[in-house]
Amino acid sequence: MKKGRTWFAGTVVSLWACLLVGGSVQAELKLPPVGEILSDIKFSDKERQRVREGKIVERTIGEGSERELAFFMALLAKAKPEKLAESYRKATVLEVVPQVKGHGRISGEGALADFAGVALQPNAEKEARRYLDAQPGEELNLGAKEIAAFQALKSAGAKSLVPVKDVEQLVRQGLLARYQAYRAKGLAGIAPYDRNKGAQRLAGDELLLAAKGSVYLAKYVPAFYDILLDYPAAKKKAEVKNLEESFYWVNLELFDRPTFVLMHRMALQVGEAYVAVERQFYASHEYNSMQQLVAALPTLDGTLLIYVGRVSTDQVGGFGSSAKHPVSRALAAPYLKNMFESVRGRVEKR
Repeated sequence: MKKGRTWFAGTVVSLWACLLVGGSVQAELKLPPVGEILSDIKFSDKERQRVREGKIVERTIGEGSERELAFFMALLAKAKPEKLAESYRKATVLEVVPQVKGHGRISGEGALADFAGVALQPNAEKEARRYLDAQPGEELNLGAKEIAAFQALKSAGAKSLVPVKDVEQLVRQGLLARYQAYRAKGLAGIAPYDRNKGAQRLAGDELLLAAKGSVYLAKYVPAFYDILLDYPAAKKKAEVKNLEESFYWVNLELFDRPTFVLMHRMALQVGEAYVAVERQFYASHEYNSMQQLVAALPTLDGTLLIYVGRVSTDQVGGFGSSAKHPVSRALAAPYLKNMFESVRGRVEKR
């Protein structure tokens, strides 16, 4: 149980990168009632009533594979969000989360200089040995070329020495290559992770399933749904000309190990609706990928706040998967509920 709780705390590093700062706005006649949106998300009559009463509603949603964990929460705030884009741009959550031991922004085409802060901390020598001994499996999320590079470094070095700096440089090169491939080709550009017996994990396919799990956006914010499915090609469409996006590398300390994550944040405001997503398209171990989506949808009854988190991890797949999923969701719920309460407080004070 302790491991599960710690793991989850790491995966929600920047859940509220777009903390809501809101005030009252005149409702438009075309706004749907909150019940209509909730019906589209398959809420029951009882769940819809609880949302109208101002309660935070947690519910189980369909998971795309045996490796996926999905979390969903909704609440109704009696105000309409304003200044959301400004709040998103100023978010500094990466700097205040204890698990984050390092992070940096990646600009444009990317360069090794963007990853200068990547370091094998904590336990540098122990982690460097893991990379030098890299094999297909779950110890590290690496592809064939990456594994070969670390094996070559090991063969070229002295057996008694652990070349931490050289390992760190190869890690930086691998992160840069993965960033550039994703930025150029989107989900199709994500290199697979090699597993035992020739198996592979395709984080791009798993993130595509996560995107399709947000199909209700196709009705209310279709431009953003298109971006989720077809980045970067969909950026050419006129309706997403105000898309905000940024890229980061992050070093999370999970189980006394450095976990290197590549993160893509996107946000789009369409009318009064605001949607933001954080897509973690690479993680060096423990989980394969993650998508966290926050939507603020204006309704006749107030602003409907939705959170959907989907994490792909081999830790809940395979034998006993059906038993592991509800346990992991139960560990996650308290964290999410506290965050939602905080958001509602920020909105309704204004």
